[in-house]
Amino acid sequence: GGLGGAAGEGILRSLDSGKNWENAAVSEEKRISFPSAILDMAFHPKNSDTIFVGAKSSGLWRSDNGGKSWHKILDKAHVLDPRADVYKIGLSPANLKVMYLAVFQNGRGRVLKSEDGGETFREIYFVTANRFGVFDLFVSKSDTDYVTIITGQGGVLNSQNGGRTWRVKKWFSEALIKFLVNPNFAGELFVLTSSGNLFKSFDGGGNWADLNEGLRGRAAGLQYPPPGAINPFGGLSTINTIQSLVADPNNFSTLYMGSLQGILRSADGGFSWERLNVLIPPEALPVNSVAIDPRNSNIIFAAASNQFHRSDDGGKNWSIQTLPVKSRVKELLIHPLKPEIMFALLGK
Repeated sequence: GGLGGAAGEGILRSLDSGKNWENAAVSEEKRISFPSAILDMAFHPKNSDTIFVGAKSSGLWRSDNGGKSWHKILDKAHVLDPRADVYKIGLSPANLKVMYLAVFQNGRGRVLKSEDGGETFREIYFVTANRFGVFDLFVSKSDTDYVTIITGQGGVLNSQNGGRTWRVKKWFSEALIKFLVNPNFAGELFVLTSSGNLFKSFDGGGNWADLNEGLRGRAAGLQYPPPGAINPFGGLSTINTIQSLVADPNNFSTLYMGSLQGILRSADGGFSWERLNVLIPPEALPVNSVAIDPRNSNIIFAAASNQFHRSDDGGKNWSIQTLPVKSRVKELLIHPLKPEIMFALLGK
């Protein structure tokens, strides 16, 4: 089954910005096999060798050698179930010992917090109904106690005291699966719903602009999209429309979306979109992931199926290579402290 083991899932690592790839789905313990499905990867804000991954049905894992191999974190108090789905890992740049996890365990979504770098955890939030998850979370860069989460119940919730109390900012009528927060201004955020609708807030989640209407040119006060712009949402409200939503790490108002139509870019914070000219055969679509080099915004990477695309000129021209695996690349990640190191998370 190729490089990634029998199931063809796991992690690939590149040390040269995607030219060459190696299998990084390596467990340091013989008796605990590396998880087959990775849900999230988080980089330590100061130590480039320390990386965490959250896994489906396999809890939290840590690497101390830059992602070459991994060991499972076993919570001594068993607050973190070793079989938990860990959807999101939030590391606090303001206090390196603090970590928040969005997990699904024992039938419902929960938020766990560690104040000792992942040695022990305690539960600080759980959803009020069974089977709903907590799918994403954000920790402020400057304030360890400022946390925002989104849930499968449609809630955007915020705590400003490290999870002791929570305020509902907004209930949406459907599940929220991903959000994107401006790292330099936590008030600016986007949420993506399970049916592929995109909303934006400038005030930390109290008020929301419906970008779907905006893209259709019908929202009050919003201009029609400029000629040549396309509506990635028109007539497409399936969960597979938008696979990926990322911001340029150098400029949060430039957004990229991987979708069934290829790669879309917005230069105005999500109000209008254009399609990038990248040739991807229809059977390889959708584009599952887009990543931007933090050193140079003109260098764009994208993954569709097991194909790896790269542009060095802001999306005008592209090179393509096929990765040595049969499975799809679910996510491309660039190491923020060592951008020549890249990871590809694989999945079905």
